[in-house]
Amino acid sequence: MPSVARIHFVRHAETLFNVNRQLQGWCDSPLTERGERQVAALGEWMRGVPLTAAFMSDLTRTRTTMAGALVGHPDLEPVPMTALREWHYGGWEGQPNPDMWTPVYADHGFTYKPGSGSWPALTIDSFDHVIDSIHAHDPLGRAETSAQVRARVETAFETILAEARSGSGDVIVVTHGTMLGSLLRHLVPTNVSPPSGYPNCGVVTATVTWPDADAPDAAASAAALSYTVTLADVDGSNATPA
Repeated sequence: MPSVARIHFVRHAETLFNVNRQLQGWCDSPLTERGERQVAALGEWMRGVPLTAAFMSDLTRTRTTMAGALVGHPDLEPVPMTALREWHYGGWEGQPNPDMWTPVYADHGFTYKPGSGSWPALTIDSFDHVIDSIHAHDPLGRAETSAQVRARVETAFETILAEARSGSGDVIVVTHGTMLGSLLRHLVPTNVSPPSGYPNCGVVTATVTWPDADAPDAAASAAALSYTVTLADVDGSNATPA
């Protein structure tokens, strides 16, 4: 079995709710024209990557993004996973972003302002307190707790890392903005997300190593993380794999 593997984590392409600044957890909205161009750029970016496995959230926007990503890999069948869905926002789903984030930020001494760059400071130690604040403020009581999100992350990694270790090439994972943060924080606890978050169709490539190539239960660790955000350029002019 290989002792090193590369996993390409991708946030879905731009959607209508992204543009309208509406909360989009487990609910869905269609890709915008810009999102469609991002998907095309992603497909070109991934065309030369030696992919041997693909995993995606089972929501429509991630399925559509993955379909574009694999245009150069027609024989690769992606695996849909509920575990890779976005955080579930419960009663906040579809509502304007400030309605939920304003009280959540206030709970921890921050003022919510789009693009302020305060997200890394808010989540520097953990995402758990943020997720639990969302749950506490949810008027319907349906939002996930941090324990539920952690359980999904662990379930996803159990499958993804097993495939990465047993395969002979790279793995692609298409998911969502805050879930991408949860996945990377689980893989590398010291990981801090970019101030503005992960762009639509941005790619984060993780090089994962196993300390003992012959031990099947050896824990994985990320030797390096390289953040590739060029796919935010909708024309794909900078879409060159890392």
